[in-house]
Amino acid sequence: MPRYARTLLLAVLLSGAAGSTILAQAAAPAMEPMSAVVANSLTWTDLSVPGFDPGTKMAVINGDPAGTGVYTVRLSFPDGYRFPPHWHPMAENVTVLSGTMLLAMGDRVDDAKLKAYGPGDFLHIEGTHPHFGGARGATVVQLHGQGPFAINLVGAPK
Repeated sequence: MPRYARTLLLAVLLSGAAGSTILAQAAAPAMEPMSAVVANSLTWTDLSVPGFDPGTKMAVINGDPAGTGVYTVRLSFPDGYRFPPHWHPMAENVTVLSGTMLLAMGDRVDDAKLKAYGPGDFLHIEGTHPHFGGARGATVVQLHGQGPFAINLVGAPK
C-alpha cells in the first residue's frame, strides 16, 4: 500500500475512533465533580423513632438514607440524651463533630460500659450489632454509610 494511502487510512480510522469517544462522552449523564453543603443552610427535622425519647434532630447532607445508595446525615442530641439498645441493618460510620458522644456495644444498657468520644473521633459499627449510648453536652455527629439506614430496637421483631 502506498504511503499516502496508509496515512489516509490511519487518519480515517483515528477520526472515527475520536468521533466515537466524543459521542460516548456526550451520551454519558453529566455528573458534578463536587457538591457542597453550607452548615448554616441545613434543614433539621425531629427524628421520631419508636422507643426513643424525643429530642434528637436529623439533617440529611447527601443521598437518601432510606434508599440503597450512599448517604450522609447529621444527628443532633441535647445534653443528657440517652438512646436505647438498637441496631442497623448496614454498617454505620460515625464522626463526632461537637460535644461528647457516649457509646457502648451490647443489647442491654450498662452505663459502666459507656465510652466517651469527642470532636474528631471516628467509630465504625458493623451492621446488626446492638449498641446504646447518649450525649454529654449538646452533641452533633455525622453518619455515613450504605443505605438503607434504619434503626431497629433490640427485642423488636426483625
